[in-house]
Amino acid sequence: MNVTRALFRTASTFALWALIAGGLHALNVIGPRTWVLEFQAGPSSSLLEKLGAIVQSAAIEGFGFLAVGLFLALAALGLARLLPHWRRDEQGSGYAAALILCAGAFFGWTELAWLAEDALAFLTRAQVLALDATGFCAFLVGLVVYDLLTRRCPWAPRASEANALGSLGGAILSAWVALWIVKSGDEGWRDPALLALAGVAVFASVPLAGALARLFDWPLTRLCQRVRRGPLLPRFLVVVAWLLLLGCGAWSVLRWELSPLRKAPNYATLAPRPAGAGPNVVFVTVDTLRADHLGCYGYPRPTSPFIDSLAAEGTRCADASAAASWTKPATGTILTGLYPSRHGALYHGSMLSLPEGEQTLAQAFQERGWVTAGFVANPNLKRVFGFDRGFDLYFDSPVEDTVTLACLRGTWFGGLLMKLLRHQFNWNYENDIVRVNQEVLPWLEKNHAQRFFLYVHYIDPHIPYDPPARYREEFAGEHGAVLFNERMRKVGIDLYDGEIRYSDDGLKTLVEKLKELGAWENTLFVLTSDHGEEFFEHEVLGHGFSLYQEVVHVPLILRGPGVPAGAVLASPVQILDLPATLLALAGTGRERLGDGNSFHARLAQAGERTEEGREQEELHYLESEFGQDDSNHRAFVFSGLRMGPWKLVLTEENQFFPPSDPRYGREALYDLSADPAERKNLFLGAEHEDLVRKLLEKLRTHSKFLQEQGFRDVPPAALTPEVEAGMRALGYLGGEEGQ
Repeated sequence: MNVTRALFRTASTFALWALIAGGLHALNVIGPRTWVLEFQAGPSSSLLEKLGAIVQSAAIEGFGFLAVGLFLALAALGLARLLPHWRRDEQGSGYAAALILCAGAFFGWTELAWLAEDALAFLTRAQVLALDATGFCAFLVGLVVYDLLTRRCPWAPRASEANALGSLGGAILSAWVALWIVKSGDEGWRDPALLALAGVAVFASVPLAGALARLFDWPLTRLCQRVRRGPLLPRFLVVVAWLLLLGCGAWSVLRWELSPLRKAPNYATLAPRPAGAGPNVVFVTVDTLRADHLGCYGYPRPTSPFIDSLAAEGTRCADASAAASWTKPATGTILTGLYPSRHGALYHGSMLSLPEGEQTLAQAFQERGWVTAGFVANPNLKRVFGFDRGFDLYFDSPVEDTVTLACLRGTWFGGLLMKLLRHQFNWNYENDIVRVNQEVLPWLEKNHAQRFFLYVHYIDPHIPYDPPARYREEFAGEHGAVLFNERMRKVGIDLYDGEIRYSDDGLKTLVEKLKELGAWENTLFVLTSDHGEEFFEHEVLGHGFSLYQEVVHVPLILRGPGVPAGAVLASPVQILDLPATLLALAGTGRERLGDGNSFHARLAQAGERTEEGREQEELHYLESEFGQDDSNHRAFVFSGLRMGPWKLVLTEENQFFPPSDPRYGREALYDLSADPAERKNLFLGAEHEDLVRKLLEKLRTHSKFLQEQGFRDVPPAALTPEVEAGMRALGYLGGEEGQ
């Protein structure tokens, strides 16, 4: 076979079929959409914008699979020349057979790359590419060996293409059965018996592969004979398709935009307000920041030298609890002082709402003469969801999505790249603290002369943990040959700590600007987080999946006028009370906002043990409802409360650990003073029966308040029939309503 002709025909076939199929797929997917871009808001995308996205998608599919076809053709030519039985193939085409196996290896590795990502998470880009090359070669060797075994079956045909296709079909079936076998046991790949059984299944499938090859022999023979007589499609259709591909490509090149970075900002000075007493207020939330990964909270690694210095200059709250375990509900509480069910921002697409007579923290400052500005990096907080209420300026797009990125995410070729490169083609990678500061600092330069309230929400160190090389290297540990969850935990923590250190430097840049502008000494500076992050302390990586301390214990540091220096408030506080506390410290005369009450008086007594009895009775309520995608917003539903060291949690839904399973259950009680890691569930202990009854009644009363006075379309977890039935079965609830 002519090499050039083989390469062109193979690559052309891949490209043109991908162009046609990909274009139709894009039309079907993009056409009905309201918006083309991720986290887009406002008016619907125009017909022209949708048409442009469809054209770019078709071009990406066509030229992407052109490259795939060329690669597979080169690999097949090399393989066909390497193996003797294909070189001397008397019936059929050795090249076609090699192409089938090469395609099977490539797409097979792509489909199972998630296994490699589970086993070897958080690799560098070079390591990922090396793993892809190794995986493709390993799959190809396996398929070649499997094909050799298939050819030995007495009923296998002589034609190479039929044998290769039968081998590929048998290999796919055997791989599916082997994976099912391995996943059926609790130990998975660690169970030698399951691995042995999976191997037996693979070899047992060889006779079936031979039968499939015999089945494919007749139609493939006829197809090959037809191809030898001439092209399957008229030449003019091929020319038209190529012209269409080139036209789509030219359109896409002119509009290609991979980087979503904006131009340098140019902010105006906000209209001045009447002069008044009170400091500037800078309120910083660092997304996903665990308290126990900061030096001032006892962490041994040097993740936070600057944050530690802030804590030394101000007051550190040692035991602060977020209202929820993921961004939208937790930040809604940060900005309103309302419980999540009271402000309604519970799900990914839900709005921040206010009960009649309530206002946001920004509105409270604005009403009293502060100019207000908000800069947020997490798209869950965009103005379209109502989080801009009360801000004179609200900037929610440090990094925007682009049509090119949206098309890459939505195409088949883009999906291949995301699996092979472990790169998501979205705004996450450039949406860091440096980029947000590029917006915040110019605004400060124009507005520092007047009294201001500034809210900044940085998204680092949220996943993907991808710190710059310097910070990655600083915290990279030697972990040996660890795989799966253990690798995710150890290497994930290294990268997470690098992200924190990167954020620490970004915070230093912000404060240095305040000092440079002469505003620092008259600024009340507050640092907290919306939630923390789990690293398999309870079998999960991430947040939103529980109410364990890893995700609800957040840092809280205050520094500035009215805040004691070098103090530690050891007693528990809740972030729900923080907005009211800031209003009180700023001298507004308000000590309550939403459902929260100021704890500024306790700050003044930090380090003293004057409130011990009151703290034992103070109740801090928790709630969280989370879904990994839009298919189910309530895959993880919890409610709970803290009373001193005691913590009660009720689970309505948990996709990972179903509460209906007796191994997990719906109820948990922990004594955080004796068991800070929450390993010993005391709920069923007879000695705690009175305490459990008391906490349950408090939680049910609170849940009724949320249902009656909030923005909910379903009852809170503590009021669901399943939870109440469980309580009655355990003897904690009587038969009378409200008991």
